[in-house]
Amino acid sequence: MNLKRFFIRVSGDMAYIQPMAKRYRLGISTTVDYTVDIYEQLRLFSKAGFEFVSIGAQLEHSRFPEPDRFVELAEKAAGLGLAIESAHAPFGDEYDLAATGGALRQAAADKTIDFARRSAEYGIPMVIIHPHHYFSDDKEACFERAADSLAKVLLGKPDKIVVAIENLPTREGSWICDQLLQALDRRRVGFCYDSSHENMSGAPFHLLKKHYLRMITCHLSDNQGFKDQHLVPGDGNIKWDELRSYFDKSPKIHDVLLEVGTGEKLTEPVEEFVMRAAKRAKEIFG
Repeated sequence: MNLKRFFIRVSGDMAYIQPMAKRYRLGISTTVDYTVDIYEQLRLFSKAGFEFVSIGAQLEHSRFPEPDRFVELAEKAAGLGLAIESAHAPFGDEYDLAATGGALRQAAADKTIDFARRSAEYGIPMVIIHPHHYFSDDKEACFERAADSLAKVLLGKPDKIVVAIENLPTREGSWICDQLLQALDRRRVGFCYDSSHENMSGAPFHLLKKHYLRMITCHLSDNQGFKDQHLVPGDGNIKWDELRSYFDKSPKIHDVLLEVGTGEKLTEPVEEFVMRAAKRAKEIFG
C-alpha cells in the first residue's frame, strides 16, 4: 500500500485509513486571447491564482521563435509563480501529420520534431500535438498516415520531451485518436484530453472512459455539444462532476489545464473572464 495516498483519521479509540484527496494544480493556455500581449496575460493568470501556463500554437504571440525573447518571457513567468507546463505544436496544412502527399507529410513531421527540439532547449517538458488536420478520404487511411508520421516524430524528438496527442472534434477525429492511443506505446505517447472536442463527437465521455489512464494533460472547456465554443466550465452542458471522477482515478493527471476564451469568442473583458475561469476551476477541482 502506498501510504502517501492515504491519511489516518482517529475517532475515539479507533484509527481509520482513508484515501487522501487528490491535489490538482491549475493552469491555463495562452490561447485565451492572442490580441492580448502575453506579458499582460501572464500578469492576469498569476493574479487569478493559476500555477502554470501552456504555450498556445500561435508561436509569434509567445516569442517562441526568438530564443532570447522567449527565455526572457520564461523568466518573467517564473517570477510570477507560473511554470510552463507544455507547448502546443502549430497545426494546419504545414503541420498536417496525416497529409495525403508524402512530401508534405514528411515536412510536417520534420517541423514537429524541430518544435520538440526547441521546446527541450527552453526546458518545456511536454509537447501537445494534433495528429491530423482536415482530411477528405476515409478515417482509416488518415489514421494510417498519422500513425506513420507520429512514429517518425517519436524517433526524432529529444528523449526528455513527452508527447501528448489530442482528440479532435467530429466522430472521425475521436475514432482516430482512439486508434492511435491503442496503437502507440503508452510509455512514449500520452493523451491530451480535450473535453470540448469530445463533447462534439459522440456520447458523453466516450473517450475519457476508455483512456483516462493515458491522460497526462488536458484541454478543458465547455460547449453545448455542436460548436467548439471554449466556454468556462459550467457555461455549457458538460457534466463536470462526472468528468472529475475520471480525473480522480487517473494516476498521471495532476495538472488541470483550461483552454478557454480564444479571442473573438470572449463575451466579457479578458480580466473578468480569466478571474471567472479560475474561480470555476477551483470550484470543480479545488
